[in-house]
Amino acid sequence: MRKAILPLLFATFLFALVFPPVANADNWDKKTIVTFNQDVGIPGQVLPAGTYVFKLLRSSADRYVVQVWTAQEEQLLATLITVGDSYPNPSGDAYFVLDKSGIDEGYPPAVASWFFAGGNDGRAFIYSGYSTSRLVSDQATSLVVPAAASSQVGVAITNPPPPLPVYDQPVCPGDGYVWTPGYWAWADDSSDYYWVPGTWVLAPEVGLLWTPGYWGWGGDAFLWHEGYWGPQVGFYGGIDYGFGYFGVGFVGGRWDDGRFLYNRAVSNVNLTVTRNVYHEEVTNNNVNRVSFNGGNGGIDARPMPQEEAAERGRHIPPVAAQLQHAQIARGNPDLRASVNLGKPAIAATPRPGVFEDNGVLKASEAGAPHTVPTDRAGMERADLRATRSTPLHAKDLPAIERPSAPNTGDAKLDKKYMQQQDELVAKQEVERQQLQRQQDKEHQRLAKQTADDQHIQQLEQQHQQQTQQMAQRHSQEMKDLQRVQQPPRQTAFKPRE
Repeated sequence: MRKAILPLLFATFLFALVFPPVANADNWDKKTIVTFNQDVGIPGQVLPAGTYVFKLLRSSADRYVVQVWTAQEEQLLATLITVGDSYPNPSGDAYFVLDKSGIDEGYPPAVASWFFAGGNDGRAFIYSGYSTSRLVSDQATSLVVPAAASSQVGVAITNPPPPLPVYDQPVCPGDGYVWTPGYWAWADDSSDYYWVPGTWVLAPEVGLLWTPGYWGWGGDAFLWHEGYWGPQVGFYGGIDYGFGYFGVGFVGGRWDDGRFLYNRAVSNVNLTVTRNVYHEEVTNNNVNRVSFNGGNGGIDARPMPQEEAAERGRHIPPVAAQLQHAQIARGNPDLRASVNLGKPAIAATPRPGVFEDNGVLKASEAGAPHTVPTDRAGMERADLRATRSTPLHAKDLPAIERPSAPNTGDAKLDKKYMQQQDELVAKQEVERQQLQRQQDKEHQRLAKQTADDQHIQQLEQQHQQQTQQMAQRHSQEMKDLQRVQQPPRQTAFKPRE
């Protein structure tokens, strides 16, 4: 992609400023002022042609958080999660890589990476599981996606999800994190529900709130309605997820002048870590553990006008950390309802993807007795897909298996190793998304050509080979990292007498 893009960067760089390091070597700033001579996309929105400031946050914990400001830094436009990237940069100048894969279809180029001045390091932007073209086009043309089209993800079964388990909320890890409640998801490969633990997620942009997903009865099957980020909380089925999500809206916190304030009456915060708090008592008279809307025994709730407006408004889909979190949960057999009987051992985590940590909390009890269907594999499904022993596409790959938490006895080294693991997993997630976007585009192109079975079979074989090669490469990368992080062997010797 870079070979095609670098000669044609739609940017004129006014200057690139690298702030000098402060006392702590881990604290450093990066800042680039750039002028784009045409509209460009970033995750969640399109920037009109003009001048912008890209800034990397200072603290070592937030070195992967990029903010986009207007030219004079008078207005913050976006706060984005990124992953590390590196590429040879002989000139030493700052530059941006633009993904132009959607130009032929009428979409503006999307910012793929930002590389800092004075080195080879940079940051790659994450487009949250959407193809770049889909994400950018939704915002560029101001399309309003109907609720049915945007919410239903193709999973439908006739058995309702188990009741929500009873669990506590972990302590908020820091400012800017928003609570996303746990939920039951469905896995075709195991024909079973599995629990996705509740977790604290860094909001993708200042001012955005999380609307949880929910299961709803569609007349002949249960359908999953995906959650999303937006300026207002929309309809989530009237489900009482707890911790501020009591069926309507969210009372666990609010945004105020660019800061997220936490309601201590609802949210679990440590004042030594988070000082942006207030206290507002909340009365919830509808406590129940029902996890679905409509149907027999479901919550009888319909969206109010303001919730419908939120549904039609601007959305950002679940961020990469949430997608990875759900994939890890899917790969854990202990989180399946048939195994834990509605009482998962990992009910909530302090951060996405952190399933082994002192802050991980288990469920204290099941929401209600859960009976395992005698023939889960025989359940009716509106979207029945054949299972394959070998993944055919990038989207068919199982969750990335994270290495065990580092335990060298050196807390600083363990933190460094954990960051390396996080970077590798995030990089691999981005590469999966990129391959899936490519495969989806090739499918669409072939469909327009009304190709015969032979051409379709050839394309599928090519996709399977691509997917296998990427999976093998990722597996080897993880093994290499584990080998590097292994503590050196201690040679035993017998002292002289």
